[in-house]
Amino acid sequence: MAKSRRFRFRYLAAVLCLLVLAALVGLAAFPWAMLKGTVEHRLSQSIGRAVSIGSMERLDTMSFHPRIRLRVVRMPQPAWVEPSLADLARIAQIDLSFSVWGLLTGRDAVERVEVRGANLQFYRTAQGRKNWSDDGSAERSGFGSGGRLLMLRVAESRLRYLDRKRDRSLDVAVASDASGLRIDGGGLILGSSVRITGRGAAIVDGRANAPWPFRVAIEGRAVGFALDGSMPSPLDLGHLQGQARAHADDLRLLDAIIEAGLPGTQPVRLAARIRRSIPDWTIDDLRGTIGRSDIAGHATIVKREGRSRITGALWANHFDFDDLSSNEGKRRAAAIKARLGPRILPGSAIDLTHVRRTDGALDLRVDHLLWSGQSPFRSMTAHVSLERSRLEISALRVGMTRGSMEGTMRIDQTDTSRPDPRLDLSLTLRGARLLDFFPRAQIDGSLIGRLAITGYGHTLADAFGAGHGVLALVGRDGQIPARTAALLGQDVGRGLTMGRDETDNLRCVVARLDIKGGMARPAPVLIDSSRALTQAWGSIDLRNERLMLSLKGAPKKPSLLRLPGQVGLGGTIKAPDIDVPPRTKTVGGVINMLASAIAGRQEPLAQDADCNALERQAMR
Repeated sequence: MAKSRRFRFRYLAAVLCLLVLAALVGLAAFPWAMLKGTVEHRLSQSIGRAVSIGSMERLDTMSFHPRIRLRVVRMPQPAWVEPSLADLARIAQIDLSFSVWGLLTGRDAVERVEVRGANLQFYRTAQGRKNWSDDGSAERSGFGSGGRLLMLRVAESRLRYLDRKRDRSLDVAVASDASGLRIDGGGLILGSSVRITGRGAAIVDGRANAPWPFRVAIEGRAVGFALDGSMPSPLDLGHLQGQARAHADDLRLLDAIIEAGLPGTQPVRLAARIRRSIPDWTIDDLRGTIGRSDIAGHATIVKREGRSRITGALWANHFDFDDLSSNEGKRRAAAIKARLGPRILPGSAIDLTHVRRTDGALDLRVDHLLWSGQSPFRSMTAHVSLERSRLEISALRVGMTRGSMEGTMRIDQTDTSRPDPRLDLSLTLRGARLLDFFPRAQIDGSLIGRLAITGYGHTLADAFGAGHGVLALVGRDGQIPARTAALLGQDVGRGLTMGRDETDNLRCVVARLDIKGGMARPAPVLIDSSRALTQAWGSIDLRNERLMLSLKGAPKKPSLLRLPGQVGLGGTIKAPDIDVPPRTKTVGGVINMLASAIAGRQEPLAQDADCNALERQAMR
């Protein structure tokens, strides 16, 4: 009985072994060529057009790494591709060797590739749709992620690429043999011609597990990019590291290559160490220049679900904000200035449309701010965050010649019912001096202030021109030229006769502007010195910076020649125009002023203002 059971067990084991052996033999000898129709059908389904394979044959007889030859492969473009473009792929002959086990387990299975006479035409629409991928957000790591490319040979082949979204194209010859991988050709980036080259070590048996060195270069007069690096294995595009160098007439040109949502700038030169571990990019030891500004820092760029997230830090020893405008942007600004006249409110764009798919957070530090003219602003630190069309600049601190300005700025473009973004700006000024802001006037004193404004607009100037809020400045306990103080008090006699070096005490300068719908109204605006008191009424239209003010000054001591009434102040903030009454410009007008003084018909003298109460009112 026991012998019978042992016999049956051995018999079943033998049968099982024979079945497994038969399955293995069948798998090793499988006639892969019979799947030609299935392969054509699957490829046709993926692009929505009929794919054809002239012939498909197996070159070996039995192996778990079969060799397959395909001849006259044609893959038409999807129906939505521009009709003038060539087929997506035309390949005269391609020999493939793959791992059966890799194919069955879903890993990268292709091990050896030999291609002759391939012509590929890749294409991306302005909306970002790609003809080589049915998932616009998908990223492939290339070979090396679960599989190994043991050998690659390419001859008589060409790759063309047309990108309507980034306005770039290329046309390169591709070759790979025992001498290495070679790419040579040219292209266009935003209309600028470039030469494109690529070099890689030979992809041959025995080197599949060795680091694979490569070099890629895009060189042109207007833009250039070069990367010298290595991959863990040949064409493992998901894992690489190297040293990158770049230059461009405008950072926007460079962004057309790297696609990080960067703005237009002055000419740029950059160098950095980069590392990729799909889907993340890490940038270390970033150094370079933009215009006359220098920058350094590090960043991590993560691309997921069609969005880019940038985190890191940037710092500069010297930085000029004008370098963040391209020549084209400066020409537009100059044209606006020529049409509208000089402005004090910046026309810097705050529209976030170009970064709507970019998020992130950056710490910024500038040790020395550069300006084209005089400015009290000397340094800056800030934390910048961007999240789905919401930009916030927090922990903002601007160091000044004396004192500092601190606050936050928010730009929100998430409201799709409005065409322009919303600006919320809040700033506080502490420890400053009037002389640093108004050096030509030679008026000095301590200075504090605050700004809080909310408005909608494409630029900062537009947002101010439609904004609501308050601007307040208070200067205290300083000095003012005596002639200036006298003229502000409409004391013409002393204003014309006093020495240039004489000074008076400045008790306070109080300026509060209540802003509603872009109209700023004094609440109050005055200058009080030991010699005179001057007040202002009216309004300022922030849409065009037009002044519509009336000034009235009064001396604190009797004056022989005193200008009666009010003085109009028109023009713009940058170019004010004082409207002096015509009667004061004639001999008769002077005689009338003298007669008024003698007859005691002059207006009342001014008294000291309550500067403490006015300061509290302005800064509330």
